[in-house]
Amino acid sequence: MNDSSQEWASRGQQPGPPRAPGHHGEAPAHVSSPSPAAEIRIEIDSKRLRAYARTRAGEPTVTVRSADEVTKGNPLAHVHVAQEGLDEGRRARPPFTVSGPNAEPLCSVRPTGQGVYEVYGGDGAPIGRITRLDGRVLPWPRRARWTLQPAAGGEPLAAKRGTPAGWALIVVFSPVYLVIWALGALQGLVPLLFGDKDEAKKESAWDLGLPSRALWRTPGDSGVVIDYRGGGTFYITSSRLDARLAYAQSVLHVWDGV
Repeated sequence: MNDSSQEWASRGQQPGPPRAPGHHGEAPAHVSSPSPAAEIRIEIDSKRLRAYARTRAGEPTVTVRSADEVTKGNPLAHVHVAQEGLDEGRRARPPFTVSGPNAEPLCSVRPTGQGVYEVYGGDGAPIGRITRLDGRVLPWPRRARWTLQPAAGGEPLAAKRGTPAGWALIVVFSPVYLVIWALGALQGLVPLLFGDKDEAKKESAWDLGLPSRALWRTPGDSGVVIDYRGGGTFYITSSRLDARLAYAQSVLHVWDGV
């Protein structure tokens, strides 16, 4: 990990509890267990990602900003999407690079097709792979799934879109949603009859708001490493994940429009 990433990770470390002095030269005794690792909060504007081809030359496509209460809005990294890159939707986003606040290179992300992305450090060395599997209803229901595998080895981090409780609520209240959507469509017909297409779009626009929360963790581990709660905001346990991989995964995930 480069110096910028080390600095990012060190922010997530909290000083340990005081240690009581030992006796006769013995090692100091622990007073209590260490404090848990702090969370780093970041936010990304998904609208700018979708408009990557209209970014001015030399300007970042989007900026990863701090969402912490004290440092909210401060730039943490800049994302540059290749303007000539073809966006094939969720199966293959264009290549992009991530640089630090002072333009120091952090990582580059390259699609290899079928929802697979290779992540390389600023020196070109591989640091991880990110994979996305589409959701489906048949032949059996499956939520969209992300897998993040660090190149250094170890258990991969996996996340599925939405929680089981969130999807259960969608199923239970789907008839109500259908009625609301139908009323919105009828409401949009009124201005359309008078030739006002823009107003008709506003009146009929309605989003079902499918569950979007995603929790990245290793299999069999209840500890969450990345927690996406919607709105382009991510809560990241900084001591358990390379900052560069966290940025790459967050950009790809919010690009889904969730």
